[in-house]
Amino acid sequence: MKVRDFLRRDLTAVEADSSVLHAIKLLENSGLSALPVVDEEGRVVGIVSERDIIRALVPEYMDMLHSASFLPSLDRLTKRLKEIAAHPVARYMTKEVVVARLEDNDLHVADLMLRKGLKQLPVVDEQGRLVGVVRRIDLLSRL
Repeated sequence: MKVRDFLRRDLTAVEADSSVLHAIKLLENSGLSALPVVDEEGRVVGIVSERDIIRALVPEYMDMLHSASFLPSLDRLTKRLKEIAAHPVARYMTKEVVVARLEDNDLHVADLMLRKGLKQLPVVDEQGRLVGVVRRIDLLSRL
């Protein structure tokens, strides 16, 4: 089965100069775990995920978070979020984006998601413009 047969034609995205707060609101409202970052022509230039934003909140703690011996306080996270809320997402986005293409098959997409540990992939056309997204559940529900 080809990606064009099961992608979500969801064009929810942000531009590189969109604020972190705007991205958080879009993530919450869309139910997506990451947002493609697009340029003025709609080409995917990055991706900003929930993980990227959380990493921005606690960058010095990321290595420690892998153990239960250290957890930052909620007050500290709230303070840090207020500090970065107006920052552009370009500051925290991943620039090397793994994408799916309309003609990719389901096995290729499943392999990419597994190997890269991704919950979703932006889907682009031949010019690299966003045409939708494929989530793991979209793939599973079609199998």
